[in-house]
Amino acid sequence: MPIEELPELLRPAIEKYRDAVEDIGRIPTGLVGELRDHGAFRVLTPREHGGYEASQSQALEFYATVARIDGPTAWLLWNFNLGFVAGWLPEEGAARLWAGGVDPLMANSGSPGLLTAVDGGFRLTGRWKIVSGAHVAEWFLLAGVDPSAGPGFAGLRFSVLPRADVSVEDTWDVIGMRASDSNTVVAEDVFVPGSMSNLLFAPNRLDRPAYRLPAPNQLFPGCAAVLIGMAEAAIDELIAVAAVKKGFDGVPLAEKDHVAIAVGRALAQVAAARALLLSTQRELDRTVAAGAETTEAQRAAVRGAMCHVTETARAVLTSMYELGSSEPLYRTSRLGRIFRDGMAAAQAANLSTTQWTIPGRLALGQPSGWPFV
Repeated sequence: MPIEELPELLRPAIEKYRDAVEDIGRIPTGLVGELRDHGAFRVLTPREHGGYEASQSQALEFYATVARIDGPTAWLLWNFNLGFVAGWLPEEGAARLWAGGVDPLMANSGSPGLLTAVDGGFRLTGRWKIVSGAHVAEWFLLAGVDPSAGPGFAGLRFSVLPRADVSVEDTWDVIGMRASDSNTVVAEDVFVPGSMSNLLFAPNRLDRPAYRLPAPNQLFPGCAAVLIGMAEAAIDELIAVAAVKKGFDGVPLAEKDHVAIAVGRALAQVAAARALLLSTQRELDRTVAAGAETTEAQRAAVRGAMCHVTETARAVLTSMYELGSSEPLYRTSRLGRIFRDGMAAAQAANLSTTQWTIPGRLALGQPSGWPFV
């Protein structure tokens, strides 16, 4: 099945559980099972493991389309689609993860713990906050810094730990993105075999277009795609509300000019932000497909597009919420939930608009000022 058709295949299952996830604060196991059965966690997985081996721009389109159905579900799909790890880890580690042909459910966090080199591997200790999908994950891809490797990010590695080696603390008491299950993960002096760890910038063993981008560029942009899909969902829901909700004068909101103006503006804003994100990512995809190295300026353009998505989504979510009048105030309101979830997602560190400095500094002939772009 083409990846473009996958969101509609997933729609019935996502909509079936969509209301329940808000109450339980995590993705139900039934939904996880259906997503897995349909291959939703194989977007970036290599073909030899039964995956789509999609380009990053294809993955972004997938996340955005699913987010238009449900934002928290798309957020989990983005977090758990770590198929590039199959070629990034040593072969022994990858074989362990994909044993039996089952898609590994792997949560991740880039907030570093303490990593100590020992015979045969490392020992890892730390607390990682806001790990999305913490209760349903079977594996955890966690950052750690080995101070003996040198200053700065020289010793930054990611290690894959099985669920049995960590504990999960219920710290995700929030009003937005409740279903993302972004709780705290704790590891206490856990041994990590060398085959289950690698440096962040280690090259991928699979020299194919889908795996030639550095690991950060395979991880970061997905959250922006989810956020733009949530903004699109807010417009969809406002249109549905406007068809039935009336003002004090008895006229449906859909017939009022100020509503039409706001919706028309929002449609253009979201379409432009989505197009910019995809066009900058496709430029990276074309470059690696041609066997060339991406430039810092090309990668910075994606970061700028992500910042633009953040500002656009916040503006559109707020506008649709305001137009909905009292309707989104209610806990049962889908428009209200989309607003809460979208504004919470926009707070993610990867979507911080402080990253405008990256393309800005480079354009001015200055160092980017970030450890990796």
